Amino acid sequence: MNVTGRFNLIIIVAKLTYIILLADRALSGYRREGHLLLEIIPLVLDTDFAEGTVNAFLAIGDTITLIDTGNPGKESFQQLKTKLHKHDVTLRDLDKIVLTHIHIDHAGGIPYIQAETDLPIFVHEQGKGWINSSIDKFEKDQQFFQDFLQSCGADPSKHIVQRHFKEENWRNVSYVKEGDTVLIGGKRFEVIHVPGHSQSDILMWNHETGDSFAGDHLIKAFSVNAFIEPPLLDGEGRPKPLLQYRNSLEKVSRLPLNTIYPGHGDHFTNHKELIQTRLQEQEKRCEQILAILADDRKSIFEICQEMYPRLKGKTVFLGLSQIQGHLDLLETRQKVSFNRNGSLVEYFSL
Repeated sequence: MNVTGRFNLIIIVAKLTYIILLADRALSGYRREGHLLLEIIPLVLDTDFAEGTVNAFLAIGDTITLIDTGNPGKESFQQLKTKLHKHDVTLRDLDKIVLTHIHIDHAGGIPYIQAETDLPIFVHEQGKGWINSSIDKFEKDQQFFQDFLQSCGADPSKHIVQRHFKEENWRNVSYVKEGDTVLIGGKRFEVIHVPGHSQSDILMWNHETGDSFAGDHLIKAFSVNAFIEPPLLDGEGRPKPLLQYRNSLEKVSRLPLNTIYPGHGDHFTNHKELIQTRLQEQEKRCEQILAILADDRKSIFEICQEMYPRLKGKTVFLGLSQIQGHLDLLETRQKVSFNRNGSLVEYFSL
């Protein structure tokens, strides 16, 4: 081979090497241990809640799956569609929707999506009591919250968002439970039921990579509130969400998770360290509450005013829910008890 031929061969090899390098780099975000997996694309949507934004996700693999849908309303729905189109995806390209839980900032887009295409929806079976619920169920739930606020010593007309019944007709709903497998982007993800933030919370994780969609179960940017909710069935006591949440955190800490894609904020790793931080924060709140109750019995609203003086108006419910959860924990430890005075509940330390 002459000099010119050798030079041309070197150029061809160099170009091929560069092409291979580019291809490998393009796949590096979704190849692990030799397996081609998913491209996971966050769709950051605006929300009126304190978090400012909420995440939906596209999982693009053998199929395309949408995880969560953002807020209710035409404006949020249009923003979702715009984000999809930026990635050359339309609603009709999706194979299904997976909901991490049924809070309105994550499931609010369902009626608008199903007005255009009849996509199947996957949600935890605890959502059965709230999805397509009747006005009777809605009114019972509203009465539960009224009674809860009164028991706290708060004003139901001032300290919680007033909601109005809106009839919905979700179609093609598949209810999942702990241990089920759902194909996301054509890849197998296991359902982990993680009640606490809500009763319908699930974490979806892939055994092969450890990647997971966590919804609002675990968020790096801030601590998650374990919300007080009415019982699913008549005659049952209300759930004790912080106790549930702690159990869920401990369960998740035993999983070999890698990258976690949360319902708000950036994705993250090292979930075990974050879980320990959240458990420590709960212990500090318990100490605060015990210090407040050291001298006298107090209502939950009075405790809230001392712990969260900046909470005003409708946001007070967030503090009441947070404190009730920690009082439930302290009660199980036999650190506090309570007396009822009519509808008012007052706690005291033991």
